[in-house]
Amino acid sequence: MNLAESTSLMDSVNLTIIGMLVVFTFLFIMVLVMKVLGWLVKVLEKYFPQSAPAPAAVAARADNLAIAAAVAAAKRFTGK
Repeated sequence: MNLAESTSLMDSVNLTIIGMLVVFTFLFIMVLVMKVLGWLVKVLEKYFPQSAPAPAAVAARADNLAIAAAVAAAKRFTGK
């Protein structure tokens, strides 16, 4: 192995290590930000509570109406 090959090999190792460090740093910061945001949401939930979800019966009825409309449209489109 001559000097040019050795330099090229060291350059590729350096680039690989730098790339891995950049990715590791980014992932570490991303996890840290997600944990801080989770904590912030818990704190803000005390002051701004979420409204109650819609009752299941109303949601089921809306789903049934959407299914019925889709079936009717399919029957009309196919002519059956």
